Amino acid sequence: MANFRTHISVAAVASGLLATVCLGAGLATPQEVVIFSVIGTLGGILPDIDLNHSSPTKITFTSLAIIFAFLVMFNRAPAYSILELWLIWGFSYAIIRYLAWQIFTQFTVHRGIIHSIACALFFWFLTTTLCYYLFDFGKISSWMTGFFIFFGFVVHLLLDEIYSVDFMNYRLKNSFGTALKLIDYKNYQTSTLMVLATIAVFYMTPSADTFIALLTNSHTYQNIIHSFLPQGLWFQM
Repeated sequence: MANFRTHISVAAVASGLLATVCLGAGLATPQEVVIFSVIGTLGGILPDIDLNHSSPTKITFTSLAIIFAFLVMFNRAPAYSILELWLIWGFSYAIIRYLAWQIFTQFTVHRGIIHSIACALFFWFLTTTLCYYLFDFGKISSWMTGFFIFFGFVVHLLLDEIYSVDFMNYRLKNSFGTALKLIDYKNYQTSTLMVLATIAVFYMTPSADTFIALLTNSHTYQNIIHSFLPQGLWFQM
């Protein structure tokens, strides 16, 4: 499997490049490009939350907790005092960093259901739902933010599979096929629970009509093609 540094580096580059494409296509503002890049990077280390008590797991949950706490606090800023906002931040941080972390370390096995497309979809829909209902993002921004979690997540799974191939000796390592899979074929109980949870959270998401319309609109891809290369001299102001 790829190490933590590789995962975070590749996810950051891939997410940054895709976010820039979204900017050129008119799907994102400059501010959203930063958000999408950070979220995609976070998604790139998210599958390793099932590494119990490891440094990557602690870093991932700490990052998730900080981002979640600030989003909750900023969303409530107009209504509460500074002290109340501090308390909200601390409570939100503790929920993710300690409570959620304990749950995951107790009920997950490395390269189990967390390393699956089903789980990637779960986090996509969950992020979309939280962004829309809790953080007051627009529908398109919510779906895009969720998609970047999914994108970074899948990049992680692909990297692990690539590292499962010994290109020098033309052979597959024993770990091949354990990272990128639809569900955990060794544990159908957890896989069933994950599929049901994914379906449930999908029904909680806001309407995806405008998001799908943007992705299927030919003008979106025309904008990408038009803005991909400079129209005149390179780096002309």
